[in-house]
Amino acid sequence: MKKILISTLCLIQALLAGDVYATFDVVAEKNSELGLSISGVVGSLHVNVGDKVKKGELLLALNNAGEKKEYEIAQKNAEHAKRTYERYAKIADVIDKEKMENYAYDRDINLLNAQNKEIIVRKTELRAPYDLVVTAKNTELGNIVLGSQTKLLNVVAQDDVKLVLKFDEKYWQNVKIGQKFTYKVDGSDKTYEGKITKIYPTILSATREMQAEVKATGLIPGLFGNGTITVE
Repeated sequence: MKKILISTLCLIQALLAGDVYATFDVVAEKNSELGLSISGVVGSLHVNVGDKVKKGELLLALNNAGEKKEYEIAQKNAEHAKRTYERYAKIADVIDKEKMENYAYDRDINLLNAQNKEIIVRKTELRAPYDLVVTAKNTELGNIVLGSQTKLLNVVAQDDVKLVLKFDEKYWQNVKIGQKFTYKVDGSDKTYEGKITKIYPTILSATREMQAEVKATGLIPGLFGNGTITVE
């Protein structure tokens, strides 16, 4: 009853001021189901539901000790071949041309091998594609992963949210991109401000409402609230 009364008062105030009343839901800008392209067994798991993770941090990895060992060996071989080439390149004028070509070939082939081994290791690791919050964990240590068929983690963008506004269709000519939206989130007395960044080109047939978006930060996806669009 309290929520209905507050919403009614806000609506009356908006109408008197000539502004447009709107309700909204807080929605994450990015929402992903993460997985891996190859199969294997989960060997390490570094996150739980609710964890905030920075872009590039390791979320989980398949058992990859063998692949990592092969990569380390390949990397050492590549470094050795590079040093050998560079050492003989300094005296190339007194070295047989065919030998120099062989040194160059060894350098290039070992570098390529190391790069291929690194790619294999990366395929066994799941890293954060952006700053995110884990919303669901669909696997545990020791579980089998069947490549892209297995969805491992559900995540949303951290602190990167938008408000999806709904307002009466009769204001379709009044609401424009760049207009100010003053609002409150349910459960808080704090007043926020933002600007309309997008207006949806269709009307919701069930409610005869239009939709628009406002960028926001620091709000949790799933919250809702109401406010007014200042129209000119």
